[in-house]
Amino acid sequence: MNTEVSRSAPSTTAYPDRSALCAQLEETRLAFHALVASLSEEVWHSKHTASAWTVRELLSHIVDGLAHAPDAIDHARHGKPFLNLPPFLHWLTAPANFWLSKWHARGQTRQTILARYDAAHQVLLHKIEGIRDDEWSRGAPCYGEGYKTVLDLCVLPIRHLSEHAAQLPRAREAR
Repeated sequence: MNTEVSRSAPSTTAYPDRSALCAQLEETRLAFHALVASLSEEVWHSKHTASAWTVRELLSHIVDGLAHAPDAIDHARHGKPFLNLPPFLHWLTAPANFWLSKWHARGQTRQTILARYDAAHQVLLHKIEGIRDDEWSRGAPCYGEGYKTVLDLCVLPIRHLSEHAAQLPRAREAR
């Protein structure tokens, strides 16, 4: 359901330090590169221990999330929902995410996943440069997970990697 939802925070809202935010995103990019480099070939193609995804599919899913962030930010800046299914179809969110991630991961190598990550990272940094001070607290429902502000969406790639990176050491140890 794509009804428009416009919400702005009061003018007293503190604005994020853009350079600190970009530095955190760069640290996340370096951590992603280190994570990919740390995986053996055997683990790269293995099933993730907590899901039906391979490690490659999980890493591709992380990249897909980063690649969606600039579009999500554009929607939130204008108070428009992003990637929300109607409530009666919420049950399709997880299976759709699973199959889309599997599809996007087909044929991906370490090099292509890292190149995709780096390209999406640069697009996000460019998007952050263009965010006006009055837009950080604007938002909309996104990803079927409730209301997200522009700032929430800018830091989402940091949290997303952190969430999934915590799962991957189990995949490395399982072999």
